[in-house]
Amino acid sequence: MKKRFFLWFFLLFFLTTYNYQSEKDPSPGFFFIKEVEIEGVKNSNKEELEKRLDSIGKKNIIFLSEKDFKEVVKDMDFINSLEVQKIYPKKIKVTVIEDLPIGVYPDDNGEEHLLLENNKSIKNHNYEFENLPKVYGEGALEKFSDFYSSLQKIGLNLKLVKQFNYYHVNRWDLLLEDEKLIKLPPENYEESVIKFLEIYENTDFEKFKVFDFRIKNELIMR
Repeated sequence: MKKRFFLWFFLLFFLTTYNYQSEKDPSPGFFFIKEVEIEGVKNSNKEELEKRLDSIGKKNIIFLSEKDFKEVVKDMDFINSLEVQKIYPKKIKVTVIEDLPIGVYPDDNGEEHLLLENNKSIKNHNYEFENLPKVYGEGALEKFSDFYSSLQKIGLNLKLVKQFNYYHVNRWDLLLEDEKLIKLPPENYEESVIKFLEIYENTDFEKFKVFDFRIKNELIMR
């Protein structure tokens, strides 16, 4: 009786959660995947993902590992990872975790790169995204994601920004939708953004179009 109890305990422990869909299962045996449910797809190619996951359907659910799923999606646009739940005996539930698009970078050759979260980009993309800001400047491609993330944490409404300009001295300018220009310093720019947010909606500052924070402890407006 004890052996049987530990056998079932081991199976239940082993068959829990990982990271996947497949609607076809050529293998009728017990514990072979027969049903796959995919959720969380926003920008990635769901049909392509389903096609790739068909290969998983030939495997026994018990022996599926995280590595199996990493191989499936390693070169698919937008997909960061898959969270997979095994629902025994024959079902897999897959939640797609995507890197969201945050900007468009035109390089010196006129090619556009779609910039994603987590320092990723898609070159020569054919995707249409309205209202994404343009990002300019040599070196911006590598630095934008971290900069964007820091602005999010500060609380800046990034929908207000229509253009980011990066300069080789390691600083940024932000051009807003209302044509206000924010010139940030290379260091401690977070403090400058917070100061700008404090005065942005103050009617006393409506007439100013340029907010220059480049000189330490100074704000020049014009």
